[in-house]
Amino acid sequence: MLVCLEGSPSSGDAVSLAIHMARAMGATLFGLAIVDEPGIKAGTPMGIGGSSYKQQRDTALLKDAELRADEWLERFGAECDAAGVKSTVSKRQGRPSAVILEESQNHDLSIVAREMNFRFETDELDRQTRGKVLHGARKPVMIVPQGVTRIQGAVLIAYDGSSASKRALNSFADSGLAAGRALHVMTVGDVGATAWEVANVAVQSLKDRGLPAELHNVVSILTIADAILGLRTKLGAGMIVMGAYAHSRIKELVWGSVTQELLEKSGVPLFLHH
Repeated sequence: MLVCLEGSPSSGDAVSLAIHMARAMGATLFGLAIVDEPGIKAGTPMGIGGSSYKQQRDTALLKDAELRADEWLERFGAECDAAGVKSTVSKRQGRPSAVILEESQNHDLSIVAREMNFRFETDELDRQTRGKVLHGARKPVMIVPQGVTRIQGAVLIAYDGSSASKRALNSFADSGLAAGRALHVMTVGDVGATAWEVANVAVQSLKDRGLPAELHNVVSILTIADAILGLRTKLGAGMIVMGAYAHSRIKELVWGSVTQELLEKSGVPLFLHH
């Protein structure tokens, strides 16, 4: 599992969750720290005579970024050793989204903090990197909100029958994260019978893998995101699994407003697959 290391508020929790998962599953963690040299050197435009100051500024910011990255890698390695989890680490320079997408191809799952910020030297927020990673990743990504260090209880799988939702279902089932957990599959639709038919496909697929799941066909006046979050709360589920959710009443991709709303509101990790 790839673990992205940076200094956002939820980064430490993402690391703790990754270590806990790795211990339970016997997995190896790969800690990745990135120095955003292109972003730092792009910096702020300077007026005439400012080039010397900018060069000094860039040098100082790069040095600070290098030191921070080394600190995160050292801390990550120490925490993994203390937990008895196998790990390797890497420090890379480049555009964060490009580096993450490249590295993610070598791992089964990428774990990132919801507030991930690799541009802390130049920007207070870095939603752009998160967005590019979610759009471009060809393997599943787990988004971890602040305050969550364990996956507690059941898992809610939001399923709409799309190719992306099938990939999310399959990659989740293959990951081993479903073992020993109560699984719930939901589909939101205008017609309950139609929603039941769609959700039942996923339930049967899980059953064929030896993973029993309970079906929920939801007809609601709420937005899809709020309907998902409402059922998650009712079930006490500790994680939401989903792909591109574009069914019936609100035809939107997961990378549109549905995902954005879930990213901002969900109090549990999101297991996403494009």
